[in-house]
Amino acid sequence: MSDFQVSLFFAFLAMFLWGIGDFFIQRTIRKVGDFQTLLWINFIASLTLFPLAWNDLPAIFSRANIFSLIFITIIDLFYGYFLFKAYDQGKLSVVEVVMIGELPFTIILGLIFFHESLSWLQVFVILMIIAGVFLMSRSRKTWRDKIKEFFRGKRVVWEKGLLLMFLAVLFSSLYNFLTAVNTRNVSAFAAVWFPWMLGSLVLLIYVGYKRGLKSFWQGGLNHKSLILFTGVIDTSAWVFYALATRTEEISIVTAIVAGYAVIAMALGIKFNHEKISVWQYLGAVLVFLGVIAMSFISGPNSL
Repeated sequence: MSDFQVSLFFAFLAMFLWGIGDFFIQRTIRKVGDFQTLLWINFIASLTLFPLAWNDLPAIFSRANIFSLIFITIIDLFYGYFLFKAYDQGKLSVVEVVMIGELPFTIILGLIFFHESLSWLQVFVILMIIAGVFLMSRSRKTWRDKIKEFFRGKRVVWEKGLLLMFLAVLFSSLYNFLTAVNTRNVSAFAAVWFPWMLGSLVLLIYVGYKRGLKSFWQGGLNHKSLILFTGVIDTSAWVFYALATRTEEISIVTAIVAGYAVIAMALGIKFNHEKISVWQYLGAVLVFLGVIAMSFISGPNSL
């Protein structure tokens, strides 16, 4: 397999696991709380990835890399805070759709700092994915009503948790980019392990101070299967994303991974009984077709 095919394989694995993981993250948050869930996921990632990051410890703590890894840890904490608050307050289908806003922001960072380039056909497919996202986010009638209310000067009532979602988008885009940076400078395992290890220490202090460690451990014991499954799935998704960006352009990988929103939306419909309009289904189809198209028009042997 070529490097592109390997990266493509990792990107699709990340897409499927992210869709499944985000569905179970929302469930876990509603069982044990937002910060507790974030701490458990960080804790599981720290333990499972430590043996894989062991050989990278000298590079991790070198002057060339340590500041970048500390910075991504800070970004990760803000990203996790806003994302998990959004999961707690909003609908899964809406949160996932708004979070696709990370796609253009991450691509812009890749174009500027990695000097990546996109063909016009790739730009068209990315715009197709973004268009699909807008269709998925609200029904046609809802968007029409919102626009009318805006021009009539009426107060527009947006989805609950929308501001949290937009803040999560900004920090998520930066976190995606920094993950690729640290993957290329150190390794994929180090890029995921270090911020989650350091983040778990910060969260442990916060959760212990605010909620008490007894409550934290009790919640973990009561829902250990759900927490373990969620942590392993989410950790695996981030590792596969990091591996995909090691040799391939972050803009292409992120566009492919964007298909996770369709998977999460499908799970939300199936198990949470969330109501989705025909236009939102059409948007999901556009996103999915865009992801497939991107895999065929990218790489050395692209169509």
